[in-house]
Amino acid sequence: MTATTADSDAIRVLPAITPCAALRLAACRFFAILLAAYLLSGSARAVLVDPAAGPLAGAALEAVWLVSAGLLATAMLPWGLLTPRRAVALAVLTGLGLALGDALVAIFLCAIPVPRHFARFAQVHGAIQAAAFLAALLLPLAVSLRRQ
Repeated sequence: MTATTADSDAIRVLPAITPCAALRLAACRFFAILLAAYLLSGSARAVLVDPAAGPLAGAALEAVWLVSAGLLATAMLPWGLLTPRRAVALAVLTGLGLALGDALVAIFLCAIPVPRHFARFAQVHGAIQAAAFLAALLLPLAVSLRRQ
């Protein structure tokens, strides 16, 4: 709070957020939501669902979770600022960040070599997970193309 004096009746106002800063904030939020969804769903799938129902059921449940998180994150984007080109950049950068996060989890938490960890995408349950990731990542592009 700013105290006013007889000499100055100025009130300090926070600066308005610029469009570029709004996009950066939205991109960070998009990445954070998808990363949190992936970490939570992957942990639950590996510990609870896969042992009880098998990897296909676990992958299908995780796919629903990841696409739902993608819908939530997409709904929170600033649509007036998101062009298809920016949506593609958002998808690529978020995908790279998720791949890096996935590799770090494999190395440091699971003690699995990265090539073996990523080889799971060649199996059916891994392909389901990869398709869910792609769908979640491409949702902003689909909506931005629809809005044009």
